[in-house]
Amino acid sequence: MVQIDNEYPDVKATVIAFGSCHATKKVKPNRPNIWDAISKLEPDAFIWTGDTVYTGEKGVSGLDSLKQEYEKTLHNETFGYVNFLNDAHTKGYLKGGIHGTWDDHDYGANDHGTQMSEKKERQNLFLDFLGVADEDKERRENRNGVYSSITFGEAPQKVKVVLLDTRHSRDKHCIPSVGATPLPFGLGSAFACLTRYFSSALSMQNWISKCKNGKVLSDEQWTWLEDQIQNTDAQVNIVVSSIQVLSSNPMMETWGQFPNERTKLLKLLNSLDEGKSVVLLSGDVHHAEIADSSAKVRKSMGRLIEVTSSGLTHTCTDPFYGFLCSPILKKWSDHRFRNQMETNFYTGKNFGSIEINWANDSDEGAESEMKINVHDALGRPVLTTGSLPISSYESHFDARQIREIPSPIDGHLVEPAARLFSALFLILVSLFLKKFLFQKAFDEQRARKLKEEVKMKDD
Repeated sequence: MVQIDNEYPDVKATVIAFGSCHATKKVKPNRPNIWDAISKLEPDAFIWTGDTVYTGEKGVSGLDSLKQEYEKTLHNETFGYVNFLNDAHTKGYLKGGIHGTWDDHDYGANDHGTQMSEKKERQNLFLDFLGVADEDKERRENRNGVYSSITFGEAPQKVKVVLLDTRHSRDKHCIPSVGATPLPFGLGSAFACLTRYFSSALSMQNWISKCKNGKVLSDEQWTWLEDQIQNTDAQVNIVVSSIQVLSSNPMMETWGQFPNERTKLLKLLNSLDEGKSVVLLSGDVHHAEIADSSAKVRKSMGRLIEVTSSGLTHTCTDPFYGFLCSPILKKWSDHRFRNQMETNFYTGKNFGSIEINWANDSDEGAESEMKINVHDALGRPVLTTGSLPISSYESHFDARQIREIPSPIDGHLVEPAARLFSALFLILVSLFLKKFLFQKAFDEQRARKLKEEVKMKDD
């Protein structure tokens, strides 16, 4: 029997809120707080999709700094989160609790993975923040990472949330990230984007074995995930990955930077029993968007939807180079969901919600539907999937479709780079030959001159 960490059989989930990227230093005390907007939804549960705190330390955050940030978020009313929890307690919502996974900043350093030190201590600090019981030895001692699973309700109206840990055992990027390097003006993050861009644009992950076979999840987590997906009895299955899965943007930290791992994940999700649906949630990138696996696939038989919500307190437009955010997002858009909205990404502060309208058993022919929205800081929907009929939302596709899903590894610089290297090679060869031939001519001329001088002396 599959192991579930938290079960809420009496909570029939109709609204689940989610969000990521929450930095207390970014909260403006005299402005509307995004947690007030989340409170108005009165969600059954809230899911953190990564980056619950930022310490502001350069390089790797210490354990004390992380603990202080968790405490501030949990207890200081200025930042809004504790007000959300108190409001839920007073009004009786959040019956399904608070759950989540971490990303790089609450893990301890920008872009970090398996190389992080003190992983078990960091894991327990995060679980303390979520309120996981001290006596839960499985999650605190036996498990390497913060991955977990939750269910709400009972079949046939059961919802399952599977939270992945994409940090604990993730290998380094093809070009190791400098994101945690303490460069001035936050340029470490910008340079990390550039190294990911160049490795993808040069298709390094396709011809360097170490890069192609890089790991996102440990073997232990893969075994656990396979059990969660292949033996689920939930009609709606929500898989949470702190980093994006379907994005074609080469600058971001995504599963696409680890091609074999992404293919393995997509094949696993595709093995879900017919009649059961799966959607993806993610965070990390400081903007919101909806991705669709079928966006560029010919004769699509099904599609996998991914909704990214980021961030709760800050966005990609905040740094001094933030003016580049929208042009970059417009440049790489092949993965995006197209619907009636004017735009298919959003760069303001945001959070997400999953709304489920369960059909009554008495309504013959009626079908349960779900809708996933992204809301702005005031709670207004800015992106939406529209209504997705649960039983007929076909999240299954064939092997050909998996190959056609847009990838950030597009190799668009391979041909220009080859031309550049060829030109440089020809220039170097030309310079060498020129020098060689010039030296040879000079030596011959000098030899003739010496010969003439000797002859003149003999005469």
